[in-house]
Amino acid sequence: MKKGLIWLLLVPLILLVFFALSPTFASWAGIPSQIRVFPGSEYSLYIHLPFRLTDKNGADVTGPKRLFSLISDEIGSHEFQVKLFGIFPVKEMIVDVVPQVQVYPGGHSIGVLLNEQGLMVSQVVSVRGIDGREYKPAIEAGIKEGDILLSIAGHSVRKPEQVSAIVNMVAEPGKPVEIIIERAGRQMKFDITPILSLREDIYGNRYQAYMLGLIIEDPAAGVGTLSFYDPATGRYGALGHTITDSNGRDLQINNGTIVEASIDSIKQGYRGVPGEKLGTFQNESDILGNVDKNTTFGIYGILNRIPKHPFFKEPIPVALAHQVKTGPAEIYTVIQGNRIEKFEIGIIKVANQRAPSDKGLVIEVVDKRLLNTTGGIVQGMSGSPIVQNGMLVGAVTHVFVNDPTRGYGNLIEWMVYEAGLTSEAALNESLERLRIAV
Repeated sequence: MKKGLIWLLLVPLILLVFFALSPTFASWAGIPSQIRVFPGSEYSLYIHLPFRLTDKNGADVTGPKRLFSLISDEIGSHEFQVKLFGIFPVKEMIVDVVPQVQVYPGGHSIGVLLNEQGLMVSQVVSVRGIDGREYKPAIEAGIKEGDILLSIAGHSVRKPEQVSAIVNMVAEPGKPVEIIIERAGRQMKFDITPILSLREDIYGNRYQAYMLGLIIEDPAAGVGTLSFYDPATGRYGALGHTITDSNGRDLQINNGTIVEASIDSIKQGYRGVPGEKLGTFQNESDILGNVDKNTTFGIYGILNRIPKHPFFKEPIPVALAHQVKTGPAEIYTVIQGNRIEKFEIGIIKVANQRAPSDKGLVIEVVDKRLLNTTGGIVQGMSGSPIVQNGMLVGAVTHVFVNDPTRGYGNLIEWMVYEAGLTSEAALNESLERLRIAV
């Protein structure tokens, strides 16, 4: 009886000790594996019982009233050990002092052209000939989804409607047509024999036309918003999310560009139906910048010229993830023409992200004028910068379909890393730890 009672008490105690010795418990207690701070800024952390904090030499740095505090003016890393009862090592905590980055918030409407020339092959399909048989001209020729169609029989193509016109102008029964595509940066020639097929127009009229078995997409990815730009290097970030094709695949970028866009009207969003900015590219030949990366956190490149900003005469600091708080904030975006405006929002949730990940913020539009004009967050608003307490903290990325007044945003820290705005060794080491961590 006594032994049974002792074991009844010991087993939960042993399990509790093992759990307390796990890094998971330390994280649950609010002790992170890694924190990034700026030079000269103070970082404070309350160390809950039963933990204590020691430096790499073993000295206890938990601090009075269990409040750990660190201020450092030097770029680099500080390593600390989290210990149970000050004796048993549980996990490592690293404080990285990283260079402070300052950028201009964006808000400018941009048009995105993912390919300088040509059209993207979205699908390679079968074609039914006038004899009723199925043919696969493009598949048999070796064309693949994601290829960029540059020319047909020596005729350059830039608009989807050109493809059918050129094919039917040059096609002859049973004779192949030379097309040039770009794949992984290389130009390649293919011979495709067009198939005469029976088609039907929107009025139900039947006609014969030659087909290649290609479904083509325009390289224009639509209207979005510039998130930030660095006046020293010209590096920028925009959109806050990857650009995909109609099948959800990340789009291949071949000499992509961005141009200025003008917003002509707004299609209001409502429950179940996202709204949209309806705009036009002002001048496709007047290139604002290139696109060299299409990532989870948006598109990136270098601007040809630094645009003016009506609200910011100087760059502002970029907030680190732990500096972003719930509460009031502002977004900057265009809802008419090309005039950037400021609108009030609330940050209602900040995800506890210690490594790069999307959807780090949940935001809510509270500005009455924006709600009356757009219904909330709409397509084309992606990338709109979020500013809080004078710091750039994030960018709008997605709308909640069932509640257009709310949506997601990215923490700007991850977007700035993706843009590669700093190359200091300490930051690179910090990023490497972020990728393998925590």
